[in-house]
Amino acid sequence: MAILKHIRRLRYIDYMIKRKATGDLESFAKKNNLCKSAMAGVIQEMKELGFPIQFDRNRCTYYYSANGQMVHDLFEIDSKSVSIKESTMMESPKELCFSEIMTFKLCNDE
Repeated sequence: MAILKHIRRLRYIDYMIKRKATGDLESFAKKNNLCKSAMAGVIQEMKELGFPIQFDRNRCTYYYSANGQMVHDLFEIDSKSVSIKESTMMESPKELCFSEIMTFKLCNDE
């Protein structure tokens, strides 16, 4: 599934940034089997999603300018996080409704 591939890539990129082990854009791209422009696009998209990514010219590495972590769960059911694995076990996406508070929640008949 393509989306899982992208999630895995984001987790690996997040891991490398947290450890300040990215190198410059070209070496960061090579470590992720991407071309330089594709890597720049991923970084820009992550920034648009709220990742506080900065580049340290002295250390030649990307880093986070604020503490935090990636969200590891995609759904919440009754304020309980549901993992990616658990979400694949749901019988039907019709069981979930959009919520402004949570990304998705169980639909109520109310």
